[in-house]
Amino acid sequence: MSEIIESFETAKGNLFGDLLTTRVASKKLKVGLITLGFFEYWRMFPETLKANVTADMTCVYNHLRNNLDLDEVIWPGLIDTLDAAEAAGKELASQQVDLIVYVAGTYCPDYMAIQALEHVRHVPVVLFNTQHHNKINLDTNYENILRNSALIANLQLAATFRKMGWYPDLKVVVGSINDHAAFEEMTKYIRAYKAYLSLKTTNIGVIGHVFRGMYDFEFDKTMIKGTLGPNIISIQVDHLLEQFSKAEDAEIETIIEQTKNRFNIVGLNEDDIYKSSKFYVALKNTLERFRLDALTLLGQHYVEQKTGTTSYLANTMMHEEGKWVVNTEGDVHGLIIMTLMNMLSGKVPAYAEWGEYDEELNALLMVHHGYANTEYATDRSTVKVNRSPEQWGLQGAGFGFEYTLKPGEVTISHLIIDAEGYKMLIVKGQALHIEKNIPCEEITAVIQFGTPIKPFLASLIKEGFAHHCIIGYGDLTEELSYVADFMGIRKVIY
Repeated sequence: MSEIIESFETAKGNLFGDLLTTRVASKKLKVGLITLGFFEYWRMFPETLKANVTADMTCVYNHLRNNLDLDEVIWPGLIDTLDAAEAAGKELASQQVDLIVYVAGTYCPDYMAIQALEHVRHVPVVLFNTQHHNKINLDTNYENILRNSALIANLQLAATFRKMGWYPDLKVVVGSINDHAAFEEMTKYIRAYKAYLSLKTTNIGVIGHVFRGMYDFEFDKTMIKGTLGPNIISIQVDHLLEQFSKAEDAEIETIIEQTKNRFNIVGLNEDDIYKSSKFYVALKNTLERFRLDALTLLGQHYVEQKTGTTSYLANTMMHEEGKWVVNTEGDVHGLIIMTLMNMLSGKVPAYAEWGEYDEELNALLMVHHGYANTEYATDRSTVKVNRSPEQWGLQGAGFGFEYTLKPGEVTISHLIIDAEGYKMLIVKGQALHIEKNIPCEEITAVIQFGTPIKPFLASLIKEGFAHHCIIGYGDLTEELSYVADFMGIRKVIY
């Protein structure tokens, strides 16, 4: 007898009518490369011009392929006639490309580009205005003038786009065929678009609700799906508690052993470590059972009381493993930014709250409740595991990490919806080197900003962003800005 299909809310098996059977795997982004030259010029300079232009376009193709690494670049070859444009457009459409990089190798009438692009009008276009060198050759000849005449074609085509209402958000990049900065700019744009597409298939679980009184975190699942992309799936607390009760001792013992071998544990007894390890197993099994990519948990009060522990060991291990992104207090918008930063950088970022300021350092103390990738510690040998300083009715000490984040360039971000719609905070900062861990039984960081600290805080408060912030290492400001544009939301950049 075949299994009766039920909702994930009530089903006992692993087949649900309202969840996909397998998680949607991230796929390669298919980038279509359209390159043009003008057939009229070949007969004027038959010996070398077409070969040189083809070599230039091959150089662009190779740079794109190398920069995009694991993504796929599909190049139908040099287009120089209307028939070739039609064939290239059909090929790119059949390959279902996600984005187009358009490059003119010479001046070319706009009808060729339009013929090819009509087949893939639904995808964004990056117009790369390029030439052979980044300097004017004062000893040039007319053949080389033609070889470097793409600017004429691109101005003409962009004006035509405007007249036709095509590509109002056209991305334009300018650089020579070997300009590293130009290819890096294109790569960031393409990486951001890939992350934006990936968000649309991301399943985010919510266990519990937003912490009472934190109205800045309240969310509308429909608005999130329609604007930001992810699917928000409400998971009953009982589902997590069921997995907690069913967690097998063998797996728990493995986590206990790993935890004891890795960390300097102070102030916790065996039962505290056992329950925190058991929580990891329960959370992992919940994520797997419901095909989730990310999850936010309101641990305080009910869950902590029922399990006798916090989620902070589980959260830290998951951040380090990188398979799932997790946070607490029902901060869905923060979780989306964490997921996005993880897609862009390959590392789950840290989760923090804004803290006190230092006018001399032009910096802020950031702090949060004891979980983040321990690779971010200034010195991993000094990472300390201790009790949770905030007690929400649990029996025992809980579990938390104490260390200060290492120095380096960071990007700080969050999302909020206000009376005018969604907006994204994007701030670049510098995590400062702190000689020793701040002894507050929490994870801390001291972040320096380029804007004077008091005016920055006044502006931030007035702008009205959430009291949490997400801290990712590296400069992700450009990519986040692109994603905000793809989403059609406002940006607040400092």
